[in-house]
Amino acid sequence: MEEKIDFEKVPYQYAMCLNRECSKANTCLRQLTAQSAPEKIEYWVIVSPKHLAAQQENCPYYRSNAKVRYAKGFIRMLEDLPYKQMQTVILHLMRYFGRRTYYRSRKGERLLSPAEQQHVLNILKNCGVSTPQQFDAYVEDYDW
Repeated sequence: MEEKIDFEKVPYQYAMCLNRECSKANTCLRQLTAQSAPEKIEYWVIVSPKHLAAQQENCPYYRSNAKVRYAKGFIRMLEDLPYKQMQTVILHLMRYFGRRTYYRSRKGERLLSPAEQQHVLNILKNCGVSTPQQFDAYVEDYDW
C-alpha cells in the first residue's frame, strides 16, 4: 500500500526521486513525495536520474518514511530550574542555537530534532541538572 504524503507539508524545493526501480522506493520520502505530487504543480525539483544510475545500493538521497519524534518547546523545563542555573543553561543554549533560533525553539515555533533534543539535555546535564527533563510537547513527523 502506497502512503500518500500531504504535499502542503513538503519543504519548499524538496528534491524528489523518480526512480521507481530502486529497492528502497516504497519507503523513501523522495519517491513517495513524487508519487503524491498534485497535478497543479508545474515544475519539480528532482535528483538527476543519470546521477542516481551511477549510485549502487547505498543511495545518499534516501530518506526513510518512518516518522520521528520532534520536541516542541522547553519553557517549562527552564522554569523548573533555580534562577542562577537557568541563566547558565540559557547562555549555553543561546551559544548552541543562536539567539533567534533559541527563542523560536524555546517557544515551540521551531521543532527540535532528536539530535537537537539530546544536545539540549546534554547542556542541562553539564550545567548540573540531574533530574530527567521533558520538553513541553512532542510531535511525530517525517525527517525530511
